[in-house]
Amino acid sequence: MSEWQKIKAYLQGQKNIILLVHEKPDGDCMGAALALAHHLQMEGYSPSLYNPDAIPMIYGFLPGQEMIKTYKDKRLPEGIPIIVIDCADQGRVRYVLPENVPIINIDHHVSNNYFGSYNLVDTKAAATGEIIYKLLVESEESINSFTATCLYVALSSDTGSFKYSNTTARTFRYASELVELGADMELIRYNLFERRPISELLMMKLALTNMKQSVDKRIIWTALSYRKLAENNLLQTDTDSVISLMRSTEGIEIAFVIKELEPNLVKVSLRSKKYFDVNVLANKFHGGGHSRAAGCTIKGDLNEIVINIISTAKGCLKDYCVEGDES
Repeated sequence: MSEWQKIKAYLQGQKNIILLVHEKPDGDCMGAALALAHHLQMEGYSPSLYNPDAIPMIYGFLPGQEMIKTYKDKRLPEGIPIIVIDCADQGRVRYVLPENVPIINIDHHVSNNYFGSYNLVDTKAAATGEIIYKLLVESEESINSFTATCLYVALSSDTGSFKYSNTTARTFRYASELVELGADMELIRYNLFERRPISELLMMKLALTNMKQSVDKRIIWTALSYRKLAENNLLQTDTDSVISLMRSTEGIEIAFVIKELEPNLVKVSLRSKKYFDVNVLANKFHGGGHSRAAGCTIKGDLNEIVINIISTAKGCLKDYCVEGDES
C-alpha cells in the first residue's frame, strides 16, 4: 500500500479535511499545504487551510487562497480529520489538536516528535514540499499546474533558491518535473524575487544598525526590541532576508536574529554555514528545526535572553571545536 493510500484510509468516509500550518508559515509550509489542498480537492474532498491570522502577504499569489480560512477559535470543529504540514511538534500548531480524530503529520524536521496518528516524516527531504510531491505522484489524479506551482515554491523556499546545502539531486529532479507539469515560473519569479515590500528594507536597516559580532568573528547577531519594531511599524515584517545576509558574511559560522514579538516574548532565528548544528542549540531552549536552520521562542527579558543565547552559542561552538581538534 502506497503512502497516499495509507493517508486516504484515515480519511475514509470523510469529505471535509482541515489542513494546519505552523506559526508564521514560510514558503515551504504554505506551498506544501496549498499543493496538498489542491490535490485533495481534485479527488473530491473539501479541504480548508485553517490559520488564526492572515497568511504572510508574500504568499498571497499562490493559487488556492480561497481554501484558506481565518479561524480564531483555539478549539477546532469536531469530527474532521486533520493534516498538519511542516510542523515539528504540537507546540508549533496554533490550535488545540482534538483526540478523537485522525491527525496526519507530514514533515521533514529532524526534531519532529511524531505526534500524529499517522506520521509521514522524511528528515532527508530538503523540504516538506518534496514529501508532498512524492506522495502525490502515487495518487490516481495527475498533478495540475496549480499544485506544481505551489510545490515549486515550497522547494525553492526551503533550499534558499536551491543554494543551501540541503539541496540534492532529488530536489533538482523534482523541480524539473514540476516545471514540466506546468509550474508558473513567471508568476513565481516576479512574486518571490521582484515584489519585495519596502518594510523588508526598513527591517534590514534597523537590524544592521543593531548588528554585533563575537570577538572571534564567527558569531553574528542582531536584537530587535518590541518597542523599536512597533515604532517603525515592523512587527509583522519577515526577517529571513536579514539573517540570510548576515549568515553570508565572510568568516561567520552562526547567525542569529533575536526578535521581541511582544513584551517579554522573544523569537530567536538561528542559521549556520558549514558545520555547526543549530538544531542542537535550539533544543537547549525548547526549540528545534534543522542542522543549518532552527529556531526557538523564549519568554523573558530581551537583554537577558540575548546574553544567554550568545553565551550558550559561544560555549557550544567552543566545545565543537575542541571535539574537532581531537578527531
